[in-house]
Amino acid sequence: MTGRQVPDVGTVRAVVESAARAPSLHNSQPWRWRWDGTTADLHVDAERLLPATDMFNREGVLGCGVVLQHAEVAWAAAGWHTRTSLFPEPTVRAHVAAVEPVEPRPPTAAQRCLAAAIGRRYTDRMPMDAPPEWLTTSQVLTFLAHRFGTTATFLDADQVTELRRISALTTRVRRYDPRYQDELRWWTAGPEHGAAGVPSTALPGCAEVPLNREFPVGTLDADPAAGGADDAAAVAVLSTTGDSAVDLLDCGRALSAVLLDCTQAGLSTGTVTHVVELPSARLLVSELVGQRFPQVLVRIGGARTPAPPRTPRRPVDSMLELTAGPQVAAE
Repeated sequence: MTGRQVPDVGTVRAVVESAARAPSLHNSQPWRWRWDGTTADLHVDAERLLPATDMFNREGVLGCGVVLQHAEVAWAAAGWHTRTSLFPEPTVRAHVAAVEPVEPRPPTAAQRCLAAAIGRRYTDRMPMDAPPEWLTTSQVLTFLAHRFGTTATFLDADQVTELRRISALTTRVRRYDPRYQDELRWWTAGPEHGAAGVPSTALPGCAEVPLNREFPVGTLDADPAAGGADDAAAVAVLSTTGDSAVDLLDCGRALSAVLLDCTQAGLSTGTVTHVVELPSARLLVSELVGQRFPQVLVRIGGARTPAPPRTPRRPVDSMLELTAGPQVAAE
């Protein structure tokens, strides 16, 4: 009896491991997968949400959108055409997506290159040079974001100045929030969080970039000549017309596409979320993008410093549950 071809468990594990390089709030990795032999179901991992920082769980869903699109890229590079359903169980909001490998399909060179960018991407919190060929890049990023129902708005110099003011305001207010500070210290200050969190090796030790979240001082040193106030990175705001869970998930997929395209083009990127976590600050950011719902921002530029050591990721077995029966392995 001939059954439908499905990927073997080794391929599933490899895809999940690659997709897990996706960025998330404080590298919390708030997702878990379940493989039943034909479909990879993606769920929000409620135990890895950060309620003091992300009080409405927006960034948890956004992070799941990023890992979802990373997985779609990884599946394509592994030689599988997939079909994705968002919120396949409308009454189970934690079940955010189902990815079904439909049939084997040899990957294109472009798909392999995009998947390779997953492993090279990192969050650059240091000052950057202005991105070269920005007109072309901004047009491509606009197109990629639009594919997922998201608008990419690129701020001009005056708007960046205003954004820096919003960032400084948010930073000062957050200093008086003990729950936020406790959460921040826990995810950055020690080994308790295991293969997650932001290690000191990924945090700046001297250079101050005005749009960075205020983290504890790290060990990542910059050339003093690199400076901080003269950071020349372009700033993109990814926003949506609505603010539902579907909008967030789609924006996360758009963020994934933006980050991977920039990485493939040799550009450095750093996500910025602290300016849209407090409702009052988020409202100020929305005024910069035409009263839309800003979900996440991205700094984009040329790297001035070497890439930091890779941040940790959870073991595959801690984020993947296998419930599959007998499988027919694809040849």
